[in-house]
Amino acid sequence: MNAGLFRDTLIRLSLRTPLLPLLVAASFVDGFWSTGNLRTLAESVSVDGIIVIGMTVVMIAGGFDLAVGSVLAMGGVVAVLLLPHGLVASALGAAAAGAAAGLLSGTLVTRLRINPFIATLAVMVMVRGGILAYTDTRPVVGLEDAFLALGGGRPLPYAFLIMLAIAVAAHVLLSERPWGRHVYAVGADERAAAMAGLRVTRIKMQCYALSGVLAALAGMLLAARLGTGSPIIGEATPLTAAAAALIGGASLRGGEGSIPGAVAGLLFVGCLVNVMNLLGVPSYYQRMVIGAMLFALVVTDGVLLRLRRR
Repeated sequence: MNAGLFRDTLIRLSLRTPLLPLLVAASFVDGFWSTGNLRTLAESVSVDGIIVIGMTVVMIAGGFDLAVGSVLAMGGVVAVLLLPHGLVASALGAAAAGAAAGLLSGTLVTRLRINPFIATLAVMVMVRGGILAYTDTRPVVGLEDAFLALGGGRPLPYAFLIMLAIAVAAHVLLSERPWGRHVYAVGADERAAAMAGLRVTRIKMQCYALSGVLAALAGMLLAARLGTGSPIIGEATPLTAAAAALIGGASLRGGEGSIPGAVAGLLFVGCLVNVMNLLGVPSYYQRMVIGAMLFALVVTDGVLLRLRRR
């Protein structure tokens, strides 16, 4: 990690993302620093983290992806259904299904010029309806030993290590490679990027496809941990992913954000939810808290945009 990235990460952890104060407060909650709870926390943030990385890339490019929760569920179901053909076929099938959903979203946004929220909402409903119809609303069970092993890992879950590897790769791709600079350019000013010769449509399609692939692979890892591919999971995933990305520095305007910031935002949301679980806060109140936080972030983003235009 270079000095600039280390400094940026510390700033996000201590200032924009109030993770360190939260960790200090969490120290007064019984059981937070226990080995079992920390493992539970690592398991929960690993799946969401893979999705947040894809969501962040899309938001940097000036888009948004509401379909990630449905694609998460689809990835788990497809992975389990393909297990009889081997673990590699299972992973490739899930990734292909996620890429197809992402490309559909990208096509609606770039070719048909549909608002990203409306386009990905439509894809979310279609994907969810499709997997519910195919499975008859019932989970599909996968009991292959190699598959179930993906949901384990000691001392850290394999899913958490995979998330870290994907985060490092995504950061390098965005910060050290021309494609990443092109993504930032497209998000900052799509028209100027097109005039500069960038293939705006192609770049945005790639971002949506990447988001779909990562969401589907996250679904596969979750299915491995649970032992089933459930068609009903992931309803709150877009809310969590968007909150983490926005807390980490991404913007609905596009052209802003980073993977270290997104991971910091994810850790903040994950720790906040974990603390509320330890305190016995009902899940519906937890959603209200995250929803209120997301509302505040969106309002703040809009206010900053108006101030910059003055």
